Amino acid sequence: MGHWRLSLFGLTLGLVTGIDFSSTLMMGVASQHIQGGVGAAPEDYLYAISAYAATAVLMNMVLDQLARRITYKRFTMASLLVFIAGSLICAEFASPAGLITGKAVQGLGAGGLFAASRILVQLVSTPAERGPLMLRFGGGAFSMLAITPWLTSIFLDDIGWRAVFLFQAGIALPVLLSVALTYPAPAPRDSHPPVSTLDWPAAIAAALGALVFLHTLQEMRYTRFFSSLEMPLAALCGVALFAFSGWRLYRHPDPWIDFSRLAGRQYLYGLGFYTLYYLLSSAWSFLLPTLTQTGLGLTFRTTCMLLSTSGTVSAIGAIVITLGMALVFRKRRVIAIGFIVYACAALLLSTQLMPGAPDYALVPVVLLEGLTPVLLMVQVASMTYLDVPVEDFSHAYQFKNVCKQIASAMGTGLASVFMQDGLAQHRTHLVEHITRFNPVLQMPDALSAAGLAKLSQEVDRQATLLAGMDLLHGFAALCVAGAVFVLVQRSFR
Repeated sequence: MGHWRLSLFGLTLGLVTGIDFSSTLMMGVASQHIQGGVGAAPEDYLYAISAYAATAVLMNMVLDQLARRITYKRFTMASLLVFIAGSLICAEFASPAGLITGKAVQGLGAGGLFAASRILVQLVSTPAERGPLMLRFGGGAFSMLAITPWLTSIFLDDIGWRAVFLFQAGIALPVLLSVALTYPAPAPRDSHPPVSTLDWPAAIAAALGALVFLHTLQEMRYTRFFSSLEMPLAALCGVALFAFSGWRLYRHPDPWIDFSRLAGRQYLYGLGFYTLYYLLSSAWSFLLPTLTQTGLGLTFRTTCMLLSTSGTVSAIGAIVITLGMALVFRKRRVIAIGFIVYACAALLLSTQLMPGAPDYALVPVVLLEGLTPVLLMVQVASMTYLDVPVEDFSHAYQFKNVCKQIASAMGTGLASVFMQDGLAQHRTHLVEHITRFNPVLQMPDALSAAGLAKLSQEVDRQATLLAGMDLLHGFAALCVAGAVFVLVQRSFR
């Protein structure tokens, strides 16, 4: 490739990855608008999110086998077309069933895009050529995260909740065209594919296991895990289906993911840090919109602008750190600094959670948070695969993305559980201190229906802010513990 072709190819790889990132992000940020637009109950909305995650897990498992049959270029183009179809289904059918179906189709399309792009970088380039490719890859992926919330908020004001999905379909079209023009020409398909048939019992078990297990984690937003036997049994059923799929893969002569190749200590430690990062990131993605919109009363557009600011910092940071990657020594210390920066962002946000806080007071928070993907995820990625041979890279990255989906669902579920517990405790505590001698109840019409509704709304808002403070303090403590563990262990170098 020439210089311009190489630049466009690397940028396109990043934009393809950003399709998956931005789709997941906007389902969390615009959840209230989407849920109200389709008339979905909380349970229905959870099924839509779980359906996306389950089909994404399935696509990450079968990615290598499918791409080896049809080439990565054809796989990426087909996936983008499926994603566009799923987005249009979500926008066209304003019903819970349409949303669940559309998100399941979206997951089939976008679920494997991140892994496919990153694996393709590894397969088509030599080590000396990966630097320029990764520079453009990171810039494209994080640029998509920067621009998507801002543009979606603009279109949502004019079009409504359908703008979330129409914009996703619209932005995927030029990315699809760029894939067709810039990706390397596909080699002839192998007339003798790696295996004659895919292991469909394992595929069905993996899909059902992902759906049951991830939906159980998502349902923790509304139901205590041990409040009944239903949720623990559902989680065990999901684990059993995963175990059955793993057993089938272990016996298969050419499995989708060969776990026997992934026993390296460096890779396993990196996988653990990846999982912790995605756990923290998904919890933050749940907390920030909740606290800004419900607690501080900021608008959806303001929240999206804050997210775009964070994405812009990440995009600039990814470019800078990639250019200077050879100068970054002692990467474990950089990862530890990333955890400390995350902790500082959480503590700084907790100090701003007060009624009437201006939106600009949150800018330093998102600037700090925008640095964490560069200091954490990029650094972990630069160390995790050092001992992984090129021929095993696809297996390693597929399994990493399966763990990503599970960790993201778990982080959102745990953050929601702790938030609910905090809300209940602080609401009860606040109500106990409201008596007939309270000055606010001495005002005229204070006991009218409108006055009591306003008082109840203020109690809920105060409880949200107090619960958010508690949760952010725990978040910061977990980040500090992660930083200490990075520094004291000796296996991840």
